[in-house]
Amino acid sequence: MTLGAAMYTRRGGNPLGPAGTGKTETVKDFGKALARYVIVFNCSDGVDFKMTGKMFSGLAQTGAWACLDEFNRIEVEVLSVVATQIATVMTAIKEGRKRFVFFGQDIRLISSCGIFVTMNPGYAGRSELPDNLKAMLRPVSMMVPDFTLIAEIMMFSEGFSSAKVLAKKMIAIMELSQQQLSKQDHYDYGLRSFVIPIARAAGALKRADSDVSEEVILYRTMLDLIKPKLVFLDLPLFMALLSDLFPGVELPAGDGGVLRAAIEQDLREGGLQPVPEFVNKIIQIFDCKVARHGNMMVGKTGSGKTAAWKCLQRTLTKLNKEYPANDQFQKVHVYIINPLSLSNNELYGSFEESTHEWRDGVLARIMRTACRDESPDQKWILFDGPVDTLWIESMNTTLDDNKLLTLLSGERIAMPPQVSLLFEVEDLSQASPATVSRAGMVYLNVEDLGWRPYISSWLAARAATAAEEAGAAGGPASIGQQVVNLLTKHIDRYMDAALEYKRLYCRELVPVHRLSSVRTFTRLFDALATRENGVTLDEGPEAFATVVELWFLFSLIWGLGGSLDEEGRKKLDTFMRDMDTRYPSAETVFEYYVDTKNRQWLNWDTKLSGSFKPRADIPAYRLLVPTVDTTRNMFVAGSLVRSSIHTLIVGAVGVGKTMTIQSMLESLPAD
Repeated sequence: MTLGAAMYTRRGGNPLGPAGTGKTETVKDFGKALARYVIVFNCSDGVDFKMTGKMFSGLAQTGAWACLDEFNRIEVEVLSVVATQIATVMTAIKEGRKRFVFFGQDIRLISSCGIFVTMNPGYAGRSELPDNLKAMLRPVSMMVPDFTLIAEIMMFSEGFSSAKVLAKKMIAIMELSQQQLSKQDHYDYGLRSFVIPIARAAGALKRADSDVSEEVILYRTMLDLIKPKLVFLDLPLFMALLSDLFPGVELPAGDGGVLRAAIEQDLREGGLQPVPEFVNKIIQIFDCKVARHGNMMVGKTGSGKTAAWKCLQRTLTKLNKEYPANDQFQKVHVYIINPLSLSNNELYGSFEESTHEWRDGVLARIMRTACRDESPDQKWILFDGPVDTLWIESMNTTLDDNKLLTLLSGERIAMPPQVSLLFEVEDLSQASPATVSRAGMVYLNVEDLGWRPYISSWLAARAATAAEEAGAAGGPASIGQQVVNLLTKHIDRYMDAALEYKRLYCRELVPVHRLSSVRTFTRLFDALATRENGVTLDEGPEAFATVVELWFLFSLIWGLGGSLDEEGRKKLDTFMRDMDTRYPSAETVFEYYVDTKNRQWLNWDTKLSGSFKPRADIPAYRLLVPTVDTTRNMFVAGSLVRSSIHTLIVGAVGVGKTMTIQSMLESLPAD
């Protein structure tokens, strides 16, 4: 009614309020009720007065309505000109003209045209509207709707007979989760992210199997849609809340069907471990993709985000060949974009300043290519990088039910069902609530994997290589297999205790996740435990076992302790000496390297020459006098670099990082 009164007084409408309160939907429903064509456009800071002039000119000549989403993202300088443009159109309507002059051109005017803008006041990157623009747009403050009533109506429309009771339970879970679960950036308890998806998914489940109890259907739906986004510590509490509101409800244990079996097989073929929790996360990504066209995989480095979507892509492509009649299993094409490597203009497109010609952005071109393809193959557009309000806000109409990418050129690219968006991010600390509420969330917990699956895969790969060598030689178990057996024993003894001690008592210059530490250990061991470094049976099995253990300990010390500060290294030295008393008593364990000839620890001092003579052709400022620090750092970094492994050297200013790297690179072989 308020918007209708604004139209009657020849003004525009300005619904404003937080995300998920129905601003855009209100305008669209109002237009539908009056049989008006409503054009939704997502505004950004790249909108200029020429673009808005074109749009208002088209509206005036067709009598259509425009709903300008996120209107206050437009820069204040442009908003002042936009106010004048809107005033020109509204004045002509008030005067009852059939034609009027706009932008220097005499154009037709159909008086039914309307201009509506929606705003999220107070969000990052938002401008305050100029006073002359406020006077032309009637504000409508959106209140938080009655969630229970909306949930009840939606449940009734989906065919639930006990919708009243179930709606109350759904909203109770939402409110209790909001109060009792931890506060995370990717959690959102609103209409768009909680009530509507659950009601829709529950309706789809009911239609698929109408004999199942309605309570069980809602229980299963809430489990499927909410559990994927929860962090590790919130899972037990959420399950307790569900069991309190649905007492006695139990889901039958399912085997996961062909999808789970295919995922596990693909992981094994790729040399990965089919950890049940990780397989569940991949199935959750699949379920979320079926329910929504925009989903975010959130999780820290090492939680398996990339491995998860790649495994799902391969699995769906394989299942499409095996079950061509099943529409859910389609071949998948992935388009990967790193959004932070591109500016907004390079991502979405922009007008050339001199010629005002339109130049497509990377996303615009990929989206157009994917949406034009009418084949049933799934097209995933993957954004691999941090979510930032500067670029993600321009995708709000793409992520919500409009499914439209609106470009500054006026082009509107509609997304067909086979095109979906996937985001791979560490956290959503920079995302606004408007973005969080629009996308489905799958949180991958680092705790689900840990470091053991990686070690298991590494040992399995070494064992497979050893088996091939033994088969080729036609003899008994090779050296490689014996190394794997010794490694398994040492890892069980040292690794968990060392990682836990480091976490509790040591400080790092740069925080390193425990999986990264374990990966550094494995890479160091692969680079150092070679035949050239004494790993051979020539001296007998006892000498062989001693050398393997020495290289294991050396790799453990530098893989886990390389990133520690001076105090942390002293603490790790105490731990290592408690575990193994065979270290020399003087100094720390970091002061020793493996003497492969005598199979013992030797001080780095022994690698230094007693008489250092600088080369005459090297200037004084490039001279590097070898010390214990430079020698051992060059040895460890050089071992990694020779194995083609990226290496990060960290330290305060002036400790010789650049000089060490230059000397190490110069000492590498030319090939």
